[in-house]
Amino acid sequence: MNENEEDTANGMLPLDPLSPERKPWYRDRLVQLVGLAGVLAALGAAYFMVPAQWVGRILPGHSIIDDGAVALKPGSARPTDDQVVVNGLVLFEPEGEILLTTVSIDGQVTISDWVRSVREDEVVLRTQEQVFGPRTADEQRERNLQLMAASKDSAIIAALDYLGVDAVVESGVGFNGVVPGGPVDGLIEVGELIVGLDNQLVTGLESLLVILEQVKPGDPGTLTLEHLETGQLRTQNFVYGTHPDPERSGGFIGIEDITVRSVDAELPFDIQIDSGSIGGPSAGLAFALTIIDLLTEGELTGGNRVAVTGTITGGGTVGRVGGVAQKAAAAEAEGAVLFIVPEETVEDAASTTTSLTIVGVGSLEEALEALASLGGDVDELALDVSAAN
Repeated sequence: MNENEEDTANGMLPLDPLSPERKPWYRDRLVQLVGLAGVLAALGAAYFMVPAQWVGRILPGHSIIDDGAVALKPGSARPTDDQVVVNGLVLFEPEGEILLTTVSIDGQVTISDWVRSVREDEVVLRTQEQVFGPRTADEQRERNLQLMAASKDSAIIAALDYLGVDAVVESGVGFNGVVPGGPVDGLIEVGELIVGLDNQLVTGLESLLVILEQVKPGDPGTLTLEHLETGQLRTQNFVYGTHPDPERSGGFIGIEDITVRSVDAELPFDIQIDSGSIGGPSAGLAFALTIIDLLTEGELTGGNRVAVTGTITGGGTVGRVGGVAQKAAAAEAEGAVLFIVPEETVEDAASTTTSLTIVGVGSLEEALEALASLGGDVDELALDVSAAN
């Protein structure tokens, strides 16, 4: 007879195996571990979810960042070829990819974001004013969409111009200011367009500069002006002045903030860019290169993944953009082998990457030279418009 049988025989019930007298030794330890895991989980969630500004409220006088701060983080690096839609032309689908890079702007700055901003260059904290200026987040978003629309137009014009196709027709030079005391001060006014100078046609800035280089300060000149609202033409005599820049020769008119009137040329094809919800002007260079890649034979990227950022003008000039360090990190994560950036931002781009080759450029032509270094087909790029469908 075993012990339990003896107890029963003596009128005693056997012990409950889960009674305090028989509780497994590991139960208390298990409860402790579960509790500890819950605490760690809560701390982990707080690290990734609790706003960093709250620390200042929990520990008065020890706030780590100010209210209203935003975090700039690596965004995305996505192919652009499926964003360009062309009707009426044969396309040459590339094997390589041009990647459009973005920055993620996070208005919910967590403790994790703050720690990363201290330890890593790819996460940066800024005030809302530094990022959005005087605009609200919604106003800035609307402004960025407007900038993107203008950037896409410039990308199309720059790409087609490089391929030998005039996408716009220039028809005069406008201005938004007159130099006080200058040669035409008090003689012409904002709202008029210069369409002729000294009986020569002025279609754009280039034709205007050619005429100015042919005259000397003190020579008499005659402007032909068109009123933008009424379309009325008039002439105005004046005397050429000396350009305030001693490096500039020729005559000086004295107009400021020059604009060029242009209209879309009648082309037998159509190009559209679908940028989705992405805003800002920094995708201009990427779209221009993508258009050239799609419209010409060969591999513009040499079959590689190439990330690109930079604004572009219709004349092909590449301009500076922000968030290049974050974009470089995104490009590296997506397997890009080359990152083409505006020439002033090379150092920033190199601060967050170890394997990515960074090349700075100032023009569309220089960007194509960078692609040639990868084995890209960039020689004799041209588009035969007569072959349009």
